[in-house]
Amino acid sequence: MNANKPVKQAGISAEVKEIIVSQEQSLEEHLRKWNEERRAGGTPAKPGLGHLALGVPLYCHPESRFYGSGDSLPEWLSEAAANLLASQLPSGNISLANCNIDSPPDTAFAVHLATQIYRVSAESGLSGIAAVQAEVRRFLERALPALLTGGIHTPNHRWVMAGALADLYELFEDERLKERAFQFLDEGFDMTEYGEWTERSNAIYNGACAVHLYSVGKVWGFEPAFEAIRRNLHMMRYLLHPGDTVATEYSGRQDNGQTLPMNEWYYTIYHLMANLDGNPEFAAMAAKTERTAPRGSGALMHWMLMPDKMKLPEPIEPLSDDYTILFGENNRIAVPDTMPYVPGRKKHPHGAAVLRHRRGRLSVTAMAAQPDLLYVQYGEARMFGLRIAAGWFGIAGVAFPSIRRTGEHAYVLETELEGCYWGPLSREQAAQAGHMWVDMPNYEQRVKTNVQYLPIAVELTLLEDGVDLRFVSERIADIYLQAVCQFDAGGTLEGDGLEDTAPHVRRLAGGEALFRKGDDCLRVSPGACEHGDALMRNDKANPDAINMTINWLTPADRTLRIRGFGSEGRSR
Repeated sequence: MNANKPVKQAGISAEVKEIIVSQEQSLEEHLRKWNEERRAGGTPAKPGLGHLALGVPLYCHPESRFYGSGDSLPEWLSEAAANLLASQLPSGNISLANCNIDSPPDTAFAVHLATQIYRVSAESGLSGIAAVQAEVRRFLERALPALLTGGIHTPNHRWVMAGALADLYELFEDERLKERAFQFLDEGFDMTEYGEWTERSNAIYNGACAVHLYSVGKVWGFEPAFEAIRRNLHMMRYLLHPGDTVATEYSGRQDNGQTLPMNEWYYTIYHLMANLDGNPEFAAMAAKTERTAPRGSGALMHWMLMPDKMKLPEPIEPLSDDYTILFGENNRIAVPDTMPYVPGRKKHPHGAAVLRHRRGRLSVTAMAAQPDLLYVQYGEARMFGLRIAAGWFGIAGVAFPSIRRTGEHAYVLETELEGCYWGPLSREQAAQAGHMWVDMPNYEQRVKTNVQYLPIAVELTLLEDGVDLRFVSERIADIYLQAVCQFDAGGTLEGDGLEDTAPHVRRLAGGEALFRKGDDCLRVSPGACEHGDALMRNDKANPDAINMTINWLTPADRTLRIRGFGSEGRSR
């Protein structure tokens, strides 16, 4: 054994041992490929920060079989550290190669990880990793001035920057770091009273905000950071589907519509906050992450650096999966309801109402302020989205400004859509634009003519085994309406009334449709074909889904029934 190794500490939990074994397997595979490619005379893929995060904790953990390893691991880690420094620009920043160049926010993400790597290596007392430790510290020293002046370009970047500045402050005790962090923090948190961040990214950036704000709270005793984390983590308790995947159907970021578990950031932050608060709800969510979340180097390093703060309070009681909750009931979000409709919608309709309904294997989400107003899942069977599209001045999918409760299990989404035309501009106005349409103040200064309004309402009734949707639009006759259901492409859609109408699109002209995935099913009925359009103008079929349409004509008062059940035919 290496004489420089500290004495092993006795006893680790089965949870930590499981993470170590998983990481060992991953590291072994990386080293095998690296050595094979070198022996073959090839050029191995360059290890970098992520590889340091994988290798350093295993080299430093007394229970790892790579502990103080004398094989090729130190050489591999040295190369990774050199590559990390080589990736750093003269500014001190790194780049996200395919997107953010010379990027302070991406540097902040890297700093958070690098400070953990540095502390793990420093606290290990192993001389065999001292050179790597020094290189990582050099990376952090060079990043410090970049973060003192660097900016951001998304809402979550402010809290990632603040967290990285706190991590550097803990290491270097430079007051300028605290001053810069609070320039961001003084903007105040962009969070609703029930815990929703601007980007509504339940599967990715919620966790990023939480983990980085934990550093802010821990290093500077900033209680508002902990309170923001608490609110978001409490909200997330109601945003899991069967199988504990995250509700992403209304995200404003790249996790939108993805089937994802809670990530490693959630694993870490639920453990830390459950311990900090002695909160049984957070402990139960942490226990879920132990079963479902990826647990890698970040989780392991937190167990190594703050083992007492990662322990969960006991006993841990499972959370109920039987609830109905409406977030943002009194919030009304501006949606496209006046001409012209084509320019688009808000990317982040922050605070838009979200209705969540769980009954065991049934999971329903209703959403305001976006065209896809409904998500339904029963077990493995998923309808990723349902929208009501209208043949109304090119609006396509209709978004509703709010969700209002009308009864014990009843809710309504309502809007009134304007339709109009525009009169002529004056000779002088046209001349100022060079008589070119694209430069004219077409929607600002033309007088509206032929103004008319189309009310549309969707009434939801939440059930033990599904949901009923009543679509009502009766003021104007002969308007085309279309319900568009988007099912998981991994399942099958069957029904005697189904007919192909366009690529990726089938119409349910009558009867019922049965969507099946594994042993689970969603039944949708009744179909209708009151007009012949495959899709409404400006609407687009989702090429990654099985799209099913149902066509109505106003005046309309139609009820669509969606039921979930298993192969045995029972709903629960």
